[in-house]
Order: sequence, then C-alpha cells, then structure tokens
Amino acid sequence: MKNRCLPTCLILRNLCVILTLVAGSVLIAADIHAGANQQPQKMTALKQMFVYQILLSAEQNQE
Repeated sequence: MKNRCLPTCLILRNLCVILTLVAGSVLIAADIHAGANQQPQKMTALKQMFVYQILLSAEQNQE
C-alpha cells in the first residue's frame, strides 16, 4: 500500500485559509455588534436635540 499523506505546504496553506476565514468572520460579527449598540445612542442623542430645539423655540416665543 502506498502512503497517501498531504504535503506539509498544503496542510499549512489550508490551516492559514481557515484561520483567516475565522478571523474575518469574528471581525465582521464584532463590527455588526458594535453598530447595533451605537444605534440606540444615536437615536437618544437625536431625541435630546429635538427636545432642546423645541424648548429653545418655546423660550424664544415667550420673549
């Protein structure tokens, strides 16, 4: 029987490809997660600006 082993360079190349894919997917997941967490903060800031503008316009109308 002939020994059928993969060459070392193919094993290392496949390992590097797998590690690169895993690292890429982790980075994408982290970016999506960070973007999802920032959305409510932006919305809260916009609501606060809206209320501030209403209060400013109401104050200017009273003068």
